[in-house]
Amino acid sequence: MRELHGLVATGESQTLELKRSTGQLGAAGKTLCAFLNAEGGTVVFGVADDGRVIGQAVSDKTRREIAAMLERFEPPAGVEVEYLDLPAAGKQVVVLRAKPARDARPFTYDRRPYQHVETTTSVMPQERYEALLLDRA
Repeated sequence: MRELHGLVATGESQTLELKRSTGQLGAAGKTLCAFLNAEGGTVVFGVADDGRVIGQAVSDKTRREIAAMLERFEPPAGVEVEYLDLPAAGKQVVVLRAKPARDARPFTYDRRPYQHVETTTSVMPQERYEALLLDRA
């Protein structure tokens, strides 16, 4: 748990995105895609805007929604999912880690490629996408 607090204490960066809840799964999918198209990165759910670890209720429905979001990557992505208990709050923090996969890039999410610059995720320019396709070939 100490590692989690250390991770979120640094704030968002080129390889870290913090989300309040899995209600933001769509935005997280775009960010994970951008991380996969770069050097990898981590999305953490259950963190308030001010950096406090607040957790969230994780039900079977939540787990299915995460699995469905992960199925929207092409090619299939190597994203690790970890659920960390917050016993005092009766909630969990969800950590999604996108592992770098240079041989599989570029990745798309909902058929669009994404990139992450500083703390912003955006659609990848066509030229960059084509260059990554050529590298993969």
